[in-house]
Amino acid sequence: MMKKSKFLSAFLAPIAFFTFPTFASNDSVTYTGNTGILETPNARIMPDWSMRFFISQDKPYTYYGFAGTPLPFLESNFHISQLDGVSGFSDSAGYGQYKDKAISFKLLLKNEDKYSPSVVFGGDDIWGTGLYTSKYIAMSKEISYFDFTLGYAKGRLGGEVVKSVNTTNSGSTDNTAFSFMRDLSWGGGKPFGSVLFKATPDLSLVAEYSPINYAYDKINPFLTGDKYDLPDSNINYGLKYSISDNSSINLSYQRGNQISFGYIYQFGFSRTGLYEHDPDPKWKANENAKKSYENLNEKELSDKLSNEIAAEKMSNVRTSVNENKIWAEFDNAKYDEDLKAVGRTISTIDEVAPENYDTIYATLKMRDVPMKTVKVNRKEFDAYENEQVSSDYFKNAVVLTNSVEKMEEEFKNGKEDIYKTDIVGTEKFSYGLSPSLNHYLNDKEKPYALKASAFVYANYDIAPGVFLKARVFQPFYNTIKDIKNKGGLEDSGTEENKLSINSGMLKYTQYNDTQLANLTVDYLFRAPYETLGKVEVGYLGPAFMGSDLEWYKSFFDDSFGLGVQYQYLYKRPVDDMFSIYEDLTYEAKFVNAYMLLSDKYNIHLGVKAGEFLAGDRGVRVDLARTYRGFTVGAYATVTNSNEVFTSEENRNYIDKGIYISMPIDTISKQSFKGSLNYSISPWTRDVGQFAGGSMSLYPMNNTENNIQLMKNNINKILE
Repeated sequence: MMKKSKFLSAFLAPIAFFTFPTFASNDSVTYTGNTGILETPNARIMPDWSMRFFISQDKPYTYYGFAGTPLPFLESNFHISQLDGVSGFSDSAGYGQYKDKAISFKLLLKNEDKYSPSVVFGGDDIWGTGLYTSKYIAMSKEISYFDFTLGYAKGRLGGEVVKSVNTTNSGSTDNTAFSFMRDLSWGGGKPFGSVLFKATPDLSLVAEYSPINYAYDKINPFLTGDKYDLPDSNINYGLKYSISDNSSINLSYQRGNQISFGYIYQFGFSRTGLYEHDPDPKWKANENAKKSYENLNEKELSDKLSNEIAAEKMSNVRTSVNENKIWAEFDNAKYDEDLKAVGRTISTIDEVAPENYDTIYATLKMRDVPMKTVKVNRKEFDAYENEQVSSDYFKNAVVLTNSVEKMEEEFKNGKEDIYKTDIVGTEKFSYGLSPSLNHYLNDKEKPYALKASAFVYANYDIAPGVFLKARVFQPFYNTIKDIKNKGGLEDSGTEENKLSINSGMLKYTQYNDTQLANLTVDYLFRAPYETLGKVEVGYLGPAFMGSDLEWYKSFFDDSFGLGVQYQYLYKRPVDDMFSIYEDLTYEAKFVNAYMLLSDKYNIHLGVKAGEFLAGDRGVRVDLARTYRGFTVGAYATVTNSNEVFTSEENRNYIDKGIYISMPIDTISKQSFKGSLNYSISPWTRDVGQFAGGSMSLYPMNNTENNIQLMKNNINKILE
C-alpha cells in the first residue's frame, strides 16, 4: 500500500478558466500563490469573486496550484510543492520528486483606511502532515508609492519546528497541521516584514525579511545530497511585472543564493466569459401583432399567448385568462437564471395583452411540475422597466412564492371551469455530447493519470414530472488503467467488499470500454402542504443500481428547508452494464436541512445527517456561495468511522472536498441553460458516501433559485 495520500479529481467538462478575459486586478503574489510578496504574506487579498492560477520555480521548490476568494473577506489556496532532489518513494522511480499538497487561507479582519492598516489572520498548510504549516497576523499600509507590511508568525514562517503528532491517518482531526492550528498559544514565533515600491503602474520592486529556518524542514532538499546549499540570508528582493490585465511575473533573488521565477494568471468571474454574447433583445410586438389581440375571447387569447411565450423558447407552456388576470406556466428551457425567464415571459405578455388585464401570474415549472409563482401588476412592471420606480420598491410590490396552489386559487377566484391551454413548446426528447475528464493524482507509480471520454446524455419526458435520463461514457484515452493499486474489492489493504464504497471506485475509472453511468426513471411531484417529492429508480452512477426517494419542504420563502431521503442500492460490476451483485446491498437514510446563511453574500448552508452507505452514521456539512450562476462550495463529513471501518485509511477520517460550477454560456456566444462543473475530492475513502442521482430536491445543487435571493436580485427580471 502506498503511504502518501492520493486524491481523485473529476469533472464533466474541460473548464478553461485560464482564458477568462475579465480584469480582476493583478495583486502581488507569493511563489506559493498567496497574496503577498515572495515568501511572506501581506495584509491584502484578491477582490471578491476572483481566481488565480500560478506556477513558480524557487529551487529547490516548484509550486503550482490555484487560489480564490469564496468570500469578500476570505482568500483560499490549494497548491502542490515539488521538491527537487528528494524522491517521493524510495522503492518507486515512477513517482519522481517528492510532492506535498497544501491548503492555506487568509482572513481579512480589517480593511485599510486613511489612518490605519489592513489586518489579516492566515494559515498555511493547515491540514495533514504539517511540513510547511504556519499561522500569522499581518498588517499592511500604503503610503504614497510604497506598501509596507509587518507581521508575526508561528510555525515554519516563524522560524520554528512544527511538532509532529503521531497518527496513522493524516485525514483525521488529530493530524499535525490541524493540531498546530487549533493551539491557541502564540509564543516563540518571529516577526516578518516587507516593502513594495510601485515604480510604474506595471512594475513593482519588492524586498522582504523572511524568518523561515530551512534547516528545520522535515523533508529537506537542502540536507539531502549536495545539490543545494542552505540559505545564506533571510532577505529576499526582486521585481513584479504585469504583462497584461490578467498576467504577471515574479523575478527575485532568494535567500542569498538563488534566482527564482513565477507566473500568475488572475481573473474575475463574469457572465461575459470568453466571448461577447450575441444580442438577445426582448421581443417587441408591431402594431399588427397588437391589433390581432383585440376582441378575442378568453380561449383565443389564452391560445395566442401560449404560442407567443413558447416562441421565446419556454417549454411546457400553458396559459389561462380570467377576469382581469392572466396565468402563464412554463419550464425555463433557455436561460441559466430563472428570474430572467420570468421577466421575458411577463414582458411578452405585456407587449400584446389587452390593457384591461392588469395582473400577471408567471409560474416557473420543472419537468412540467409547478415550483414557484411570480405575481406582478402590469403598471408596476412597466414603471420598473421604464426606470420610474426603484428596485427596492418593485421587490416589495412583486409577489414571489412557493404557494403555487394558493396563487392559482386566487387567480381562479372561485371559478372551476376556466379554460387552460394544452401544453405548447414541448420537446420530449433531448440529447447532447461533451467531453469528460477524470484525473487521478499522486499514485505511487504514476503521479498523474488521466481518463478522457466522450460523454453522451439523453432525456425523454414521459409525462408531467416523469422522465427518463441516461448517461454513457466512451473512453478514448486512459492512463488510469495502468495504475497497479486496484483499490477496493481487489485490494486487501482496504475494506472488505461490503464496506468498499468509494475505495473501489478506482476500478470503475480504470475500465476502458463503453460505460453506462446512469439510466434512471424519475418522478417529480408536488405533495400536500406545499412540499415536493421525488422517486428515482435505475442506475445511479457507474457503481450502483437502486432507488433514491426524497421529500422536501421549504419554509419562510426559502430561508430554511427540511427533508428526508432514503436510498436502497445494489453494487454494479465494473464490466457489465446491466448486472448487479445481489449480495452487495446498501442503505442510506438522511434528514436534509438547508438554511440561507446570508442573503447579503449569497451563502448557503446544507446539513445531511443520518446513516451513509457503509453504515457509518454522522453529518455532512456543505457551504456554498453563488453569484450569477457561478457557485463555489466546500463540504466536510464526520461519522463514527472508527466504529465501522477496519482500515486505518478510513478510521477517524473526515471526508471533504471543494467544487466550482460556472454557467455553460460563459464559453459560448449565445445563452444556454446549464453549467460546467469541477470538483476535487481528496483521497478515495469510504467514509460518508451516498449515491448521486440525476436530480435532488435538497437545494444545495440549485441555490440561486431561492426566493430571498431572487428578490435581492430583482433587476434580473428586466434582462
